[in-house]
Amino acid sequence: MGKDACHLRSHKLLQRMKILFLNQFVPPDPAPTARLLGEVAAELERRGHEVVLVGDGADYRGSKTLFGSRALREAVSLLRLLGRAVRVRRVDVIVSLTSPPLVAVVARWARLRHGGARLVHWAMDLYPEVAVALGEVRAGSLLHRLTASLMGGVYRACDCVVALDEDMAARIAAYGTESEVQAPWPPLVEGIDGSRPPQDQNDGETFTWLYSGNLGRAHEWRTLLDAQALLEEEGAPVDLVFQGGGSEGEAARDYAADCGLRRCRWRDYASSDRLLDSLLGADCLIVTQRPETRGCLWPSKLALLLLLDLPLVWVGDKESAPAKAVTDGGHFCAAPGEAAQLARHLRSLAEAKGAGASPPPAGPGEIAGRVRQVRESGVRQLADWIVRSRAL
Repeated sequence: MGKDACHLRSHKLLQRMKILFLNQFVPPDPAPTARLLGEVAAELERRGHEVVLVGDGADYRGSKTLFGSRALREAVSLLRLLGRAVRVRRVDVIVSLTSPPLVAVVARWARLRHGGARLVHWAMDLYPEVAVALGEVRAGSLLHRLTASLMGGVYRACDCVVALDEDMAARIAAYGTESEVQAPWPPLVEGIDGSRPPQDQNDGETFTWLYSGNLGRAHEWRTLLDAQALLEEEGAPVDLVFQGGGSEGEAARDYAADCGLRRCRWRDYASSDRLLDSLLGADCLIVTQRPETRGCLWPSKLALLLLLDLPLVWVGDKESAPAKAVTDGGHFCAAPGEAAQLARHLRSLAEAKGAGASPPPAGPGEIAGRVRQVRESGVRQLADWIVRSRAL
């Protein structure tokens, strides 16, 4: 082996790193955060780095409480993650996500065991901001001030912080820390050939608008049901479908029943091999977010829906970064409470469909190509930031 070859091999060995990912959910759990970190971890392994995934074995779609208490469940999860992180042999970089809340604080504590390790925080949501926005923590309370102080310390201790959009980066900047910005990328859609009929395919005359995914406390749903009620009062052939689950599902069903809706349907999460087919079986897709959570989180489903060439509706803060992505794509935005405007827009879409004026969506093959391109760009960018953190 020549001198230059020996030097190159030695340089590669010196650059090889051991990287620990810390999050409540890790692959093969179906949680969006587990999927994202798993794809970045695979890219880092492809580059020759050693990756360790530390989770707590939680089930994203399983129980949300421990002995009836979500806070207790999260506290136990943090302790379990800390114990597992400190038992890992020394690493070069620790990457924390944001489930459960304050897991980044655990990552900072775990770094004491991994002397000299760089710290990267990939913020999927902001705590305590999202808890305050949803009324789970009182603004200005001791808990609010304590957790904000802890998280501020983490942000300032990090070698790299990644935010999901400019709104989130602005909130983090208030702590005195600049962030990189990378929106989540959609899941891969390989193996979906569109050969099966879409789930609940309509008869060609009915117009279907679809909410797919988690329906949680951060999501707006009342405006959707109010708009559907207006359309049903007019006798419009429009169906509203909720596909998925979430903590707000029962409340939304009750409200739909109170409104006497006859054309509102509910179905379970679509399996990964039927997701794209179910989306393409709709005439319009929906993304919502309560305005008070602006910059606290990012609707992960939006990444895929923007690539489908189907009409898309955003219900939330009309000045937010996700709303800008929607309007830049030529789609419609409504604020919560603007049910009449939303119903009017849906009526126009239904009329266009009835007149045969709706352009056909892209096929699964083309969509798969778009997803691969967006995914590869996002995965490479995150992997680059993690690797560069060690060189700082």
